Amino acid sequence: MISTLKVHLASLGFLRLGLIGLAIVSMLIPLLEWLVTQATGELPEGALLSLSAGLIAPVMAPMLIVVILLDVIMAKVRAADDPTNSGDSCRKIIRVDTIVIIIMLVYWVPFFVSLAS
Repeated sequence: MISTLKVHLASLGFLRLGLIGLAIVSMLIPLLEWLVTQATGELPEGALLSLSAGLIAPVMAPMLIVVILLDVIMAKVRAADDPTNSGDSCRKIIRVDTIVIIIMLVYWVPFFVSLAS
């Protein structure tokens, strides 16, 4: 089980895994800030965690979504360009990227809608 997971993750590529990792971190930072606030009370003004959760993560999320969408486009181009490749790896990349985008949209859209209202 673990060896097959390692093979699947290795087939995605180092840079793509880094991009997916950044997307996950952008969603975990606000959750971590909320957990720390619940456990210890209010964070001091200018704390790194509150700045990261309030400023960096919301700005990073739309940029990551766009970059992941560009990765999907490049995977489709690569699948269309290589006639000998069956396209299985490209389809897996597209599937994983699409799942990450959907999760990010479900997580971040309510935040941005609350800013608009």
